[in-house]
Amino acid sequence: MHNQIRKFLQLLTRSDRFGAHLMRIAIAIVFLWIGALKFAPYEADSVTPFVANSPLMSFFYERPDEYKAHLTREGELKPAERAWQTANNTYGFSHGLGTLQIGWG
Repeated sequence: MHNQIRKFLQLLTRSDRFGAHLMRIAIAIVFLWIGALKFAPYEADSVTPFVANSPLMSFFYERPDEYKAHLTREGELKPAERAWQTANNTYGFSHGLGTLQIGWG
């Protein structure tokens, strides 16, 4: 009985290195996934209010003060608003952020 417990505990002590590698792989997958989603317009729509309303990051957009008039909610499709956001470089920031996150992954 003690021998079996000892073998099990030895197995657990060796598995910590394996678990650390699995954790790194899992974190990389999450960063790749979230970064890839930044290239989808519905995900970019959820990022843009934070950038447009931030005094430190609003310079990424050409007209951040007009953004509230062209707001689209997540999952909402308004072709005219999407065209305005594309012209305002809304999705350019999201693509850059996605590229950074994919790089981290």
